[in-house]
Amino acid sequence: MDVILWVLTYAPVFLLIISVVITVHELGHYWVGRMFGAAVESFAIGFGNPIVEKRDGRGTRWRLNWIPLGGFVKFVGEVQLAQDLKQELPQTAETEEEAARLAEVARAAPPKGAIEGRPTTFHDNQILVGRPYNLLNPWQRIAVSLGGPVANFLFAIAAFAVIGGVQGVPQAQEVFVRGVIAGEAAERAGFMTGDVVIEAGGRPVTTAQDIIMATQLSAGEAVSYRVLRGQETVALLATPVEQELVDSGMRMTQKVGRIGLDLGHRDTSIRSLNPIEAVSYGLQRTAESIGQTINVLRRLITGKEGIEKLSGPVGILHLTGGVTEMTMNQENVDLGAKFMQLFWMYFHLAALLSIGIGFFNLLPVPVLDGGAVVMTLAEAVTGKALPEKAQNAGLTFGLVSLVVFALLVTWQDIGRLISGFLPGPA
Repeated sequence: MDVILWVLTYAPVFLLIISVVITVHELGHYWVGRMFGAAVESFAIGFGNPIVEKRDGRGTRWRLNWIPLGGFVKFVGEVQLAQDLKQELPQTAETEEEAARLAEVARAAPPKGAIEGRPTTFHDNQILVGRPYNLLNPWQRIAVSLGGPVANFLFAIAAFAVIGGVQGVPQAQEVFVRGVIAGEAAERAGFMTGDVVIEAGGRPVTTAQDIIMATQLSAGEAVSYRVLRGQETVALLATPVEQELVDSGMRMTQKVGRIGLDLGHRDTSIRSLNPIEAVSYGLQRTAESIGQTINVLRRLITGKEGIEKLSGPVGILHLTGGVTEMTMNQENVDLGAKFMQLFWMYFHLAALLSIGIGFFNLLPVPVLDGGAVVMTLAEAVTGKALPEKAQNAGLTFGLVSLVVFALLVTWQDIGRLISGFLPGPA
């Protein structure tokens, strides 16, 4: 019962964040498609039946649906699922008489945005500005497929830039080693108390979090560090050991790499960035997050990590709820300050989630954007579309793979969520 109440309490916040990120993704597809003159049948936030629906002057249906688990854009003539292959190109009408009537209507009252000499499309007895998606050339369709992930990355860059410019970024004059745990990897590598860490994993260090991020995602693999020891710069190599950490505040257990350092800061401050610095910070943070995602994928493929490193919607809900609980349970902090902290945490989470969704959609799996790019590239190279059987098999395989993958990730996320509510050992 506690788990159910917890989920019902925090699900609305999670749904809002995921809806924003997916809407950004679909708008990326929409605007690139519009740029190339594709007719858009509908743009929807959520799935299922519409709560509200409005058709704009270009003939596109804008819908807010009942099931708030994402959204989609549907171009006229676009193949998204295997059954779409069975549909013919959009028909002007069911009869020649109806086609003639619609043509006359189009000439007499062209839809808003129509330009004389440019195509309009008849679809479901409606006149839409643009032409069917499958009449775009391969390179245009590739651009449309990439529009969603690119929009996600641009959103993340903008979000991090806003965070850096408005909230500011923490910086420390020095990040130093306060202590070295005996017998751990750091001691074996040669770390000493008082060392000032200036580089971890090939990246400059400004806060202890830079060292933690370089370490915890590299269990079992050597990580390079550079430290200042007096006036001397020393290069060290340590191999993080995987450890299981229990965060009671977040109700989470996770496995991360550790080397056994107790770190401290000197002269920590928060500095707001000017616009140029903020954009640079947004680019840097987005590139780092993509790099970390690629590293996790590499470790999954090579067997150095298990699927437990991945999280789906339930895992993100778990994280959202944990962050909210920890923030609201702070003592001696007024309510306004707590809400402001939550806003920035949610905004940061939306940026990270946007990067994850953008990257995931670039994977070369049919049904995802990356799979569409691969199939369209094949068409561009050969000069003809893939055979219908090959497309059908690819789309079916991609859909089944995604469903199985989603079930596995969701199952482990549910297990982690439930375990967070179980009493710990006495």
